[in-house]
Amino acid sequence: MRMRMGMNLTNQYKSLIIISILRSRLIFLLISVIATEPVFAQLKFTAITSSKEIGRGDYVQVEFVIENAHQIEHLTHPSFQDFNIVQGPIQSSGMSVINGTATQYKALSFVLQPLRTGKFTIPGATATVDGKAMHSNSVTIHVSANGSTNNNSAQSNPRFAWPGEPEEIDREYFLKPGENISEKIRKNLFVKVDVSKTNCYVGEPIVATYKLYSRVQSESRVIKHPSLNGFSVYDMIDPNSDVASVERVNGKPFTVHVIRKAQLIPLQAGTVQLDPVEVENTVHFLKNVSAQKKHSSNSLQDFFDDLTDDNAEGIPVEQDITLESKPVTISVKPLPEEKKPADFNGAVGHFTVSAGVENKNISAQDAAVLKVTVKGNGNLPVVNAPVVDWPANTETYDPTAKEDIDKTEFPLGGSKTFEYSFIPKQTGDFNIPSIQLSYFDPQSSSYKTVQSQPVNLSVGIAKRKKNNLYIAPGSQQIIPTSNYFLSFLKDHLEWFFTILILTGLAAYLWLQNIKLKKDRKAVQPVVQAVTTPAPTDSTPVLIDPLTHAKQLFERDDYTIFYAELNRSLWNVVADKLNLPASELNKHNITLKLQSHGVDKETTDLLDATLNECEMKLYTPDYSTHDMKRILQNAEEIVQALNKA
Repeated sequence: MRMRMGMNLTNQYKSLIIISILRSRLIFLLISVIATEPVFAQLKFTAITSSKEIGRGDYVQVEFVIENAHQIEHLTHPSFQDFNIVQGPIQSSGMSVINGTATQYKALSFVLQPLRTGKFTIPGATATVDGKAMHSNSVTIHVSANGSTNNNSAQSNPRFAWPGEPEEIDREYFLKPGENISEKIRKNLFVKVDVSKTNCYVGEPIVATYKLYSRVQSESRVIKHPSLNGFSVYDMIDPNSDVASVERVNGKPFTVHVIRKAQLIPLQAGTVQLDPVEVENTVHFLKNVSAQKKHSSNSLQDFFDDLTDDNAEGIPVEQDITLESKPVTISVKPLPEEKKPADFNGAVGHFTVSAGVENKNISAQDAAVLKVTVKGNGNLPVVNAPVVDWPANTETYDPTAKEDIDKTEFPLGGSKTFEYSFIPKQTGDFNIPSIQLSYFDPQSSSYKTVQSQPVNLSVGIAKRKKNNLYIAPGSQQIIPTSNYFLSFLKDHLEWFFTILILTGLAAYLWLQNIKLKKDRKAVQPVVQAVTTPAPTDSTPVLIDPLTHAKQLFERDDYTIFYAELNRSLWNVVADKLNLPASELNKHNITLKLQSHGVDKETTDLLDATLNECEMKLYTPDYSTHDMKRILQNAEEIVQALNKA
């Protein structure tokens, strides 16, 4: 990328311009396909200056930043009556995720030069943020007759950092003469997987973290996800979030993007291999072929100087490369057979167990529920229900389980509650002995057993109510109605679940039908190009397929505008090529349009417009100017396709 600016600008001003441009351009994208959402930080509207003290002939950058807003409207900057606007407004936006907390921002920046000396206050900007009017803070700048030494030095070596980035990354932007591009990428961009341990027992959780390390400017996407066969997998972060941090490797800071972080519970003994992840990257460099700079350093300042130097010979260079992590082998040991308790059911970790009932005074033939809760850390999701030693003359049913587990904690922690329904058939004291749970502790490599307190109930005489008895067919046995209902339900579970599933399916289809009707009302169907006979002329009339998109533009409804425009363009292409939906992809339509005589300039514009529409659907960036420009591009595309 080469940029030319006026030769009369100072290095200080050039640096401010480049910072503004870079902030809106150098955004690292990492894409993955699994689902949970990152936690967004607090909404902020802030005014920031590059310096609070400058000289009469110096430049200062003022930036108005809105963080973590879902929708921004009418962002208005104040008047700069004591300053001359040298450059601006410059819009920028981006997002970073640090330790699970996402920060997204939109900024408006200006480069100013003071008109006179003195102390000046620049009022805050205003905007409608998420439907509410907000004001940023004001900033005060002292302008002296002489230039500020501190200011000049600070601007001569500017620092660019993403919001929330904990440490500056000295990125490798330049490809120096004689450097091997593949070797340079290998040293500054790589993928690896970290595991908490490579030797464990069956059922003992371990953590595997797949990371992308980068010191270059690149766009990356995951093309092959690791196979985690042989494990129960519990993701610790949202795989769709670009969780970024900074780590040092061989003394150099790298931006680290977490591709996937998950807890793995081995299911069987043996040797298991964690397959690699594959990431496809497009890496960007600026190749400096100027003889005068053959031995210059690869600093960010040199990068700025080359971009603003009319005599520099900077050539953009791109390199596509596919990276993969090295496979990692996990040795899974079997649980020891020696001293294994008879009631051991596979629990591995460290646990406690408790038991209780809500009501300790019940009547015979009435149903009650025993709750047994297992708490602790380990393979809690796969822990089975403990065995209960029920008293005689007790009717029991299979237990159900409820989990309250924090899957971001390592090892997995929380509780799992088992509910046992039972019916005592005799009056008197009803005693449930202590419930035992045996587990294997991997830290001590030994089995341990914990137990709950016994549960004591008092069972009274069965309450007899009118019509609460049932005589079983073919016998004279009298059965309480409540007990009969439970027995009937137990004997006909398949019918019960069939009815439940059919009812759920019918409800789902009904809700989908309602949703479809609402969607049709919210977004009118795309008007297709049709011909209708004119009253007095046989020439067909062509209806504009962008009609609805233009109406949305007039209403300033950008949330639906981009979706409608994107769909309209796809429909126009589909009609032009007479293609089914299964064959509509960007690569295919480009080839077919060119074979129909559509020039490459039009197909490139179509591809760029579709990409921009898709990007606008997932970013809070909003500009009436952008909407108008994209709509004009779409009109140009439609006209070109109609002529071809």
